[in-house]
Amino acid sequence: MQNWSTVRKIISRGAIVISHTLLPASRTVKDITSGFFALKREVVADAELKPIGWKILLETLYMGNAQKTVEVPFMFALRTKGSSKLNSRQQIEYLKHIWSLMKRKGEHWRFLKFIGVGLSGVGVNEGVYWLLTRPVSLYDVAAQAISFEVSVISNFTLNDFFTFPDRRAPGAARFGRRLFKFNLVSLVGLGFQTGALLLFTRVIHLHDMVALLIGIILATIWNYFVNSIWTWK
Repeated sequence: MQNWSTVRKIISRGAIVISHTLLPASRTVKDITSGFFALKREVVADAELKPIGWKILLETLYMGNAQKTVEVPFMFALRTKGSSKLNSRQQIEYLKHIWSLMKRKGEHWRFLKFIGVGLSGVGVNEGVYWLLTRPVSLYDVAAQAISFEVSVISNFTLNDFFTFPDRRAPGAARFGRRLFKFNLVSLVGLGFQTGALLLFTRVIHLHDMVALLIGIILATIWNYFVNSIWTWK
């Protein structure tokens, strides 16, 4: 990427990360957003293509019959004529395209299951936090850390058996490794939650239960993206 702005690099990398996370089959290609590609006719001869926007490579690889892909690096310089097609509308269409492919391949159910498990974790997290801060009168930050770990174990167990059963390798040792990875990822989520709790209660003076909920939402988004490409890859 020659002379690209930081914002454009972030948008480009972000689009690839979204695809690799929500559409696992796309991970065989490093740059799924490229518009410069060639293919054999039989790859799309019998494919039912329904692209949204102009990221046709993603549609072709996911819905076509490509047995092998090869990537050749090149220097992507800034254009000298014309204007870029990259705008907010194209970014929204890209997300719509991702969701369309998820539905056609059934991956949307996995995402919805993860959200469902996350919602159950919200109940566990908030419930344990309430018990520790009200009847037990524990310091709020300590209570938040304990309630977070309880919800982590609950979420991992449900996701391992309900959301990612097809990616779950058998064996107690591998189960332990997945739980360890899940906890490491969740530690960053703990940072989000603790930061939100301190910021919104100490600075903005929101109710502590509302502040905790904001942190939980941030942690849930982080957890899905990282765990789907590392813990259950």
